[in-house]
Amino acid sequence: MPSTPHEVLIVALREQPGLLGALVSRLTGVQLPRSLKPADATLRFVKPADLRLDLVLQGGRRRWVLVELQRSVDPAKRRRWPLAASLLFSQTGALGDVIIITARRAVARWAERVACVRTLLGTTLQLKPVVLHLGAAESKALLDERRPELALFAAWAMQHRHGPAARAVVERAFELTERLPRALRRAQQRAILSVLSERMLELLREASMNPDKIPETPAARKLRLFLEAQGRKKGRAEGRAEGEAKGRAEGRQEALITLLRARGLAPSPDDEARIRGCADAAKLDRWIARAATATTVREALGTRTQGARARPRPPGRSRPTPAPRS
Repeated sequence: MPSTPHEVLIVALREQPGLLGALVSRLTGVQLPRSLKPADATLRFVKPADLRLDLVLQGGRRRWVLVELQRSVDPAKRRRWPLAASLLFSQTGALGDVIIITARRAVARWAERVACVRTLLGTTLQLKPVVLHLGAAESKALLDERRPELALFAAWAMQHRHGPAARAVVERAFELTERLPRALRRAQQRAILSVLSERMLELLREASMNPDKIPETPAARKLRLFLEAQGRKKGRAEGRAEGEAKGRAEGRQEALITLLRARGLAPSPDDEARIRGCADAAKLDRWIARAATATTVREALGTRTQGARARPRPPGRSRPTPAPRS
């Protein structure tokens, strides 16, 4: 099942296809067509069979780019990548690009050579994709003040890292994101936090709570303020939910007391205290349903138990033994 960092970046590339062109241009110097748009990423064959890809971009009828985010080695890609490229080649009549993006060096080396198959006689089937390894050097190159949208890729490359260098990249990525237009800024800030590991997030939260213990850079300050704002927003949301739940319970409590009084079943101070002390909505609903037909408050609140039990027999009397059947 795809991970959160995988899905976050795929969504970003699908919604902003220009991000891929900016990434490729920054790392390779090659310009992709600006006309590339998302296409159906499920390739279908004449026989009922589907090949699901991460992302397919098409520009016009002939130009296409296949994008795969690769977190780990997957032997099945030896068949799937050449098959997908061959099918797109057949459908469009032109060879496009297969771009593999990974944050791991070992996976990058594997991806460069995995799609090569050779028989004993020498027949060779080979696909050599464009592999973009987002390592430490590449991440620094992506922290470009002129292209703040690339900061997301730099942060994405830190998804498996937790050290001071990785934290510095994340903080710088967050700082550069502030340069984006307001409409894009919040989305990229949330995306950056979504691709980080729980360990990295915990380190950032700890640092944000103790800014005096560690020298705070402007980038760290921006990240701290955002985390604090997110924490306040979460607290307000939880507070609203708690307040709404309390309000609903109080409404049920008042309805129950009003119903009992309307039926001439005035609750005692102890009964009323018990009702007002109950915050369980389901229990209050049961009490309200009973109160509609109950003859006493104790019955409505489920405290009358004698009727459900057999009356105790006087001492010395035993139950008669039934006569045997003939």
